[in-house]
Amino acid sequence: MADTVVEVPGQPWFRDKPLLLTFPSAWKVQRCKMACEGRKMLTRAQIRKAIRNPLGAKPLAKLAKDRNEAVIIFDDSTRPTKAFQYAPIVLEEIRKAGIKDDCIRFVVAPGSHGTFGRQFFAKKLGEDILDRYPVYNHNPYEMCKHVGTTSYGTPVWVNAEVMACDLKIGIGSVLYHRMSGLSGGGKIICPGVAGIETIRQNHGPVGGFGPDLEPNATTGYLLNECNILRLDAEEAARIAGLDFKVDSVLNLQRDPIETYAGDFVQTQRKASDGVIRWHRTESPQGMDVVVVNSYMRANEPYLGLWPAQESVKQNGSVVLICNDPDGDINHWIFNHHGKYIGASLWSGKARSLSRGARLIVYSPYRQRSLEDRLGAPGTVIWCKNWEEVIEELKKYHEGSPKVAVLPDGTSGIPESYLSKLKK
Repeated sequence: MADTVVEVPGQPWFRDKPLLLTFPSAWKVQRCKMACEGRKMLTRAQIRKAIRNPLGAKPLAKLAKDRNEAVIIFDDSTRPTKAFQYAPIVLEEIRKAGIKDDCIRFVVAPGSHGTFGRQFFAKKLGEDILDRYPVYNHNPYEMCKHVGTTSYGTPVWVNAEVMACDLKIGIGSVLYHRMSGLSGGGKIICPGVAGIETIRQNHGPVGGFGPDLEPNATTGYLLNECNILRLDAEEAARIAGLDFKVDSVLNLQRDPIETYAGDFVQTQRKASDGVIRWHRTESPQGMDVVVVNSYMRANEPYLGLWPAQESVKQNGSVVLICNDPDGDINHWIFNHHGKYIGASLWSGKARSLSRGARLIVYSPYRQRSLEDRLGAPGTVIWCKNWEEVIEELKKYHEGSPKVAVLPDGTSGIPESYLSKLKK
């Protein structure tokens, strides 16, 4: 009997080449399906139609009239958005209003993740945009302007270049989020281009994430509408004057299958409904082995532990595919930054599995500083090639173990979790 071969996507900002995983023929392997798989992407005409027919806002061509300086804010490498699919259409619309090229700039929205270089900007925006417009990094520690305070007590500091523009446009997509419920919307401002004091207050005292804090009861996976962290961020975005947002729901190729434009609250809510519809993923229960891929957010691979733990049995094994050549994204506010040193919202504790007896990391790019985000020291097993993974699994699972393969744990929402929310 032939071995079982399963295909999952891989390395979104690099080769974007499928990864083939081979399992012994006796193993009972289920490749779990995301609802969005096989869903055709929107055409350029359909994306243009969505941008020209906004929700709760004037069309961009009208909104941009009598404006002088425009900024287009786009999400960073922790988000799978192909901004080049939307930015040229946005530019068409604002140029209709008479805004000249030398009055348009792009600013990346990394929050506290760090900086990016030209190579990433080209992948995200396309060479044509880099040829024609300046693209800037965001520094949360300097060059931010205080513009107000939210009703939750968060001081709103925003990138000064963004605030120097009287037309502010955001481009992003929506995914599940462990704190704000779902991403997108006003988060392009807070934390996207916010100052560190704003990010710290929003994530820490308001949301309840950090040492000696308890997450607010309104926060958590898929809890979106009344989420205090999200509502605070949306107030910050309103104070900052975010005029127009493009939010998309993506298929497993990171292409849009739903796009909404206009008021950032309305676009986020519509896209959130789409994400719950299209990112739901089969989640079989009591599996001996769960192999979870990291794709849409490959540089935050630990996000995939949530759906993996929904399927693995207590004494089972979780295999995390962690193959971003750039490794873990920097987190200035949450990470440890030394053997004993961590940022202000670093918990000081290693992450551990809530279900499953062991974590095996499949990665040709071992990163020791990532280990505390995966498990307690000494509990994580690293394997540089797939054959090593299979041999390691054979130590714990004899005969015909039940195996679930999740095509992308960083975006897929377990159907079992959705069932719990309905109860």
